[in-house]
Amino acid sequence: MRGTQLRPDLASYRDAVTEQLRAGTPFGDIEDFIDALDDLTMDKKAALWLFGFSLRDPAEQQLVARTHLAALR
Repeated sequence: MRGTQLRPDLASYRDAVTEQLRAGTPFGDIEDFIDALDDLTMDKKAALWLFGFSLRDPAEQQLVARTHLAALR
């Protein structure tokens, strides 16, 4: 039997990101939420960010990606 869990696991953070997106939270605020998770490694934060980004509207994903690519020219 597991004792009281002091830190939420990655699945609970994934669920929190999903709920924020469904509630219409701006993605920048979700990024701030992910960045503030001190108990996650950078790799886990990156995976959580990528998961959240994947839930966005595909057209919006492409627009953001193209904007970033254009800025690198």
